[in-house]
Parts: sequence; structure tokens; C-alpha cells
Amino acid sequence: MKSKLTNQKVKDIWLKASVVGSLWASVEIIIGSFFHNLRVPFAGTILAMISVAILVAFHQHWKEKGLFWRAGLICALMKSISPSAILLGPMTGILSEALLMELFIRLLGGNFLGYIVGGAIALSSTIAHKIGNLLIIYGFDFVTVLVNLYNYAVKQIGYADLKPEQALWILFGVYALLGITAAIIGLSVGRRTFKSITHTNEIKEILPQGKNTLFELNPDQHFSVKLLFFHLFAIAVCLFIISKISLWAGILFIFSYIGFCIFYYKQSLKHLKRPIFWVQVLILTFLATVFFNGFQKGNLFDTEGLLAGLQMNIRAVLILVGFSSISVELRNPLIKSVLMKRGFSQLYLSLGLAFSALPAVIENFSKPKQILRKPGKSIKQALQNADQLLWLFQSKIMKPKIYILTSNRHEGKTTCASQLDEALRNLNYKNGGFLAPGKFEKKRRSEFNIIDLQTREQKPLCSIHFEKGEEIGPFRFDADGQKFGHDLLRIENVESVDFIFIDEIGPLELKSKGWAPSIDKLMMTPELTMIWIVRKSLVNKVINKWNLLDVEVFDIKIQDAKDIAQKIHSNHKSIDD
Repeated sequence: MKSKLTNQKVKDIWLKASVVGSLWASVEIIIGSFFHNLRVPFAGTILAMISVAILVAFHQHWKEKGLFWRAGLICALMKSISPSAILLGPMTGILSEALLMELFIRLLGGNFLGYIVGGAIALSSTIAHKIGNLLIIYGFDFVTVLVNLYNYAVKQIGYADLKPEQALWILFGVYALLGITAAIIGLSVGRRTFKSITHTNEIKEILPQGKNTLFELNPDQHFSVKLLFFHLFAIAVCLFIISKISLWAGILFIFSYIGFCIFYYKQSLKHLKRPIFWVQVLILTFLATVFFNGFQKGNLFDTEGLLAGLQMNIRAVLILVGFSSISVELRNPLIKSVLMKRGFSQLYLSLGLAFSALPAVIENFSKPKQILRKPGKSIKQALQNADQLLWLFQSKIMKPKIYILTSNRHEGKTTCASQLDEALRNLNYKNGGFLAPGKFEKKRRSEFNIIDLQTREQKPLCSIHFEKGEEIGPFRFDADGQKFGHDLLRIENVESVDFIFIDEIGPLELKSKGWAPSIDKLMMTPELTMIWIVRKSLVNKVINKWNLLDVEVFDIKIQDAKDIAQKIHSNHKSIDD
């Protein structure tokens, strides 16, 4: 009843979306960083045009339905590495472009009409996206300031009859033309590339990196599902108070909440440390003071405008810090585990692949100036790498299925693993590997034995009383016990079992010592399924070290052994079916 190859669990369309998403994200990151450093105006518009061109070009090769929105979701998550950007800014912009392209190509077909209409709407959506973001951050007072500023500006240049809504429609028209242009470029480049592409040495080698930094956080960061809901509630309450009850009461609540976030989530200060943020605060405060009511009343300085500017800026700080804190809690391994079981496993697995390849993809890509000077040639290069990257992804995911049992130190991980072993045997599974139960003397660990789960033979592994052997911490390790454990993990000894237990994987293995050499060999056999016992503080490090993609984490303080056994059994039953 061993599990089938892991790559069968990742659908082909998700693998292709990983390719498109990683190449798309590389352009966003390369050009986006270049524009950010130079403070280039209309950077978002240029990036949106390149995005439309990439999607249309790829559609000449892979025409699967659903490819665009999947690639957009992957790209958005990859671009939104900054915690405070995960729910705002680039993520929603990229995803909306992908969804609109997907919608209109489905409605009109993968043809010239579908591409140009989709491109026009996708580019135009960047205006609506920008307006929406500003409203979320600053509120509707920002509209008042903007409209008054616009009316003042058109009077000065002699176009007082040009209403704001008319100017907005003109702007939408310009962006639609840009979207049509981008779609035509993508269509032309895609057809020429895939008509002449040859799978030879012309395709540059792209080797995915071993380390996967997706959702990597400070190891000292603690998570709480309760705090996730607290942040949502606190932001809503603060916004209600500051807009409906009292500005000063709202300020008191908001600064108390911000202080808590900064204390608990150090990266919440990231946005607040940027000088450009405070420059924007000063500019907005000045504009609000002058244009909120000032010119209508004939005064340059207006107290109501000053208070409106203050309220908008405080609201902006609340949104940035609050959403930054929410994004941290969304990286909670428990939430990831729940989402994996609720139909999001395809996303997490494909996202992990795309992230693992990102450094090499960026290194192989054109430089920013070359992309801007010759966008067609740069897109063609990305397309030429697509098939090879897809093949590498397909080979990369052929790894064993991993289940991790975790909790804090001395909370019964090995006891739970022993109960899980028994529960799985009662379900007619055959288990191998080993457990290493410990003994206590005077309320401290004194020794560990290693137990063969197939024969129940056991040998001493380490003890505080041994006079010989490798010394690690307070223990000395018995050479025969270590050899016994490695022998139990030899492929010929576990290839006929359903589950391989390894107790436990810790700091020694993270340094490529201990059981790590045997684990490395087992990871080369994708038909295997392993159950690892790992301390909670090390789970993310272990996942990163072996670049685990198909992994489920069970916290034994939340689920008991029988429940875990039933879930593992259900997984394997669905695979066999």
C-alpha cells in the first residue's frame, strides 16, 4: 500500500503554472526593483504591459484553461515576499490582471480578439486597482482632496470644463490601447518562438535551488490562530472609531494596537522605517490642508483639512502595520496544514517548486536595461526556457511523501509516534524504521534506546553514563546503536514497508550529521512514505533543508494518534483509488 509517485499528486496544469509564474515573477522582481531604485514613474503600467505580453506569449504554447489565474496566483505570492505586501499592492494587481485575461480568453477564445480585449481590460484594471488601494489605505477623504486638487489644476491650465470623470475615461482609453499593444507583442513573440524553438543546447540550463525560502520567518516567531482573528477585529474596530465616533479616541486605540504589533512582530516597522513613507505623509497632509476645504473658503490653511490629512495618514499606518501582522499569522504552519487538507495542496506544492527555482531563473534572465530595450527578445528567452524548467519541476517533485509529528520538547512526541505505529498496524499497514524512547533519572533525560519497528529488537543509542562514544551535549552516543539505526534505514530494509518512522530529526541532522546521510538516500526513492518526529521549533528548518513539497505536519497537542492514523489512512486510500 505504498504511496504512488508524488508527481502524480501535482497536476500538469499546476506544474505549467509554476513555470509561467516563476518566469513572470522574475520579470516583476528584476524590473520592479530596477524601477523602485530609480523612482521611475508609471512603473506599474510598464510591468502590467510586460505581464500581458508574457501571458499571451505563453498561451501560444500551453492553451490549458485555468493556466492564467493559477500562474497569476503563484506570481503574486512570489512577488509579495514583503510581509506588508502580501494582501495589498502587487499581489492584488498581478492576480486581477491574470483573472481578467483568463475571463476574456474563455469568453472570446484563445484568438486575436480574445487577446486584445483581455489585454485592454487587464491594463485598464490597473487604474481601478490603484484607486481601490488608495481608498483602502486612506479612505474616501482622499477622493475629496484629489477631486479638489484636480479642479484647481485644470483651472490653471485652462481646461475647467474637463470633468474628473471625463479625464478618468480618457485615461482608461489610453491604458486600453497600451494593453492591446502588449497583447499584440506577446502574440507575435509567442508564435515566432514556439514555431522555431529547438530543444537543444540553445536552451540555457536552469537548476532549481535546494533551499525553499517560502514563508521563512524568524525561528523565534510564535503563531496564534486567535491573534489572526484579533487583528481582523482590531482593524475593523479602529476604523469604525476613527471614522464614526471620534478622531482622538481612534488615535488612542490605533496607537495602542500599533504598539502591540510592533512589539510582537518586529517586521511591522519595515514600512515605517522608510523615509519615502514619511515624505508621502507630509505631502498628503499638506495637500489635505490646502485642498480639502481651503480654496473654497478662500484660505490657504484649513483646520478641517489638517485633521482630515491626519486621519488619512493614521489610517494608512493602521492598515500597513495591521496587514503586515496578519500576513505573518497567515504563514502559521498550522494554517498551511489546514489549507493543504482543504484543497490547497496543489497551490502549495507548485508554489514551492516555483520559489525553489526563482534564484536560478533570475540569474539566467536578461538584465533590466536589456528587457526594457528589447522586451520581445527577453520574453523569447523566457519562453525558450519553459519546457526545460517544466521537465526539471517534474523530476524535482518525485520525492517521498512526508508526515511530520511535532510538539515542543518533552511533550510526548515519541509516545505519540508509538501509538501511531500501533494504530497504523491495526489498519493492516507494515511499518519500518525506528523509535527512540528515552528514560528519566531525577527528572532529566538519562538515556535513549533505539527500537526496530519491524522486529522490536532494541539497542542502546546514547546515555549520560557512557564513558566512550561521540559526545553530543550531555550524552555519549554508542557506535553500535548509531550503526543499527542507519542499517534500519537502508533502502533494502524499508522498501517493502508502508511507513518509515525516524525518531527524531533535530539539530544534528540539520548540520547533515546524525541520521541525515540515510535520509538523503531515502529521499531519492519517491515511492516511500516516511513519518518524521521533529521538535516544533525546527519544523520549518527541516522542511527547508530537504526542500519538502509534499509534507503534512501534525501537532500532537491538537490531534491524537488515532486521528492522525485515520487521516494518513484516508490519504493513502485516496491515492490507491
